[in-house]
Amino acid sequence: MKHIIITGTSRGIGESLAEQLIDKNHHLICISRTTNQRIIDQAKKMDCSLDYCNCDLTNIGEIDQLLEDVFNRIALYSNHEAIYLINNAAMLGPVSPIERIASEKITENIHLNLVAPMIITSNYLKLTKNMNVDKRILNISSASAKYLLPLQSCYSTAKAGLDSFTKSVDIEQKLATYPAKITAVYPGMIDTNLQSEIRSVSNDLFPYVNEFIRISEEGKLQTPEYTAQRLIEILFGEDFGKTVVLESIDS
Repeated sequence: MKHIIITGTSRGIGESLAEQLIDKNHHLICISRTTNQRIIDQAKKMDCSLDYCNCDLTNIGEIDQLLEDVFNRIALYSNHEAIYLINNAAMLGPVSPIERIASEKITENIHLNLVAPMIITSNYLKLTKNMNVDKRILNISSASAKYLLPLQSCYSTAKAGLDSFTKSVDIEQKLATYPAKITAVYPGMIDTNLQSEIRSVSNDLFPYVNEFIRISEEGKLQTPEYTAQRLIEILFGEDFGKTVVLESIDS
């Protein structure tokens, strides 16, 4: 049995990941603020074990208990072939010059995009430390960590931090008795709410907005379904973890 923990499964890439990972040999643990009933119903039809956990990951004080609950559910199964973690939940906003962003909005962004994956990963590694199973952590990063644009300072900073965190954990895990493999991936430009949000910003604030609109109108955005398919191929691939920060899903 492969146990696969996925955050941010209510929509977008996370929803597509959960949908494509539905399999009778998988136990999915989906985490999001709101329940995705469609995923639950589909898993039931296909005889796939699925647990759904509602949690707002910006409330970082709740994450320790969340992961304890997740692993209590995993413990109910006797056959642990693999335990995978996909840190996918993210938010782009606020899209604004930093001096216009309220302190609580900065905190919310950094909590979801960086602090939550760090705490989830910390708990995952602690709770699997003595388990001799296939362990893999896939962090969904962004090219915004490397290629900077105005109005995205919170998002870019958080994703750059996620890349550094991934590299640090990789170094640590090479010293572990039962190490986990870890990779951060830049998934590309995808037709999700994050792209809709950036296209809605005024040209006065964001001079690149017309370029984003053009890319969308020309149909050059990836679909969440294609992106999820490639991410799963990476996660399940023999080379997973060899490249710690993978800057393209098509490499």
